[in-house]
Amino acid sequence: MENLKLYAQLCLFRNNPLELPRSVSFFQKNLYFYILIELFIQANVTDPFEAMIGVAIETVLTLLFVAGLLRYKKAMPGFIAAASSFLLCENIVASFGLPVVVWLTSTDDLLSYYLMFVLIIWDIAIITYLIKRILIVDILFSLLLASGYFLVTYVGSYLLMLII
Repeated sequence: MENLKLYAQLCLFRNNPLELPRSVSFFQKNLYFYILIELFIQANVTDPFEAMIGVAIETVLTLLFVAGLLRYKKAMPGFIAAASSFLLCENIVASFGLPVVVWLTSTDDLLSYYLMFVLIIWDIAIITYLIKRILIVDILFSLLLASGYFLVTYVGSYLLMLII
């Protein structure tokens, strides 16, 4: 529970992901929850079988992105903490996003689109913050990498699904 409190502060732009406690158990729980919540979101939008493949691709791409950041920084021992940071923050935003996705797909209310847009901006801001703290780079470069992350994980997984 203590790890959850420490890692959740990242969503409020506090703490450094590489200075947080490393726990394989915490990482695994976040990974399982990430897969589960992404499956709920994607299954609400697409076929359940396609959702499973899409989530598997997204998960692998997310973990590869984190590994790439740490490899660039030559800080691979921080993988568990950094990956846990990415996954937990994605989980928190997705937890807020799941009811919005259900609302959006069932009613097509304009307010649901606005709320989804706010959640996406918050997610991009969090990922930008994580990258900034992990690589110790300026905000513009972090934002560029965060945008790349979203393109690679979400658009990339969609394109890979089309190929498969």
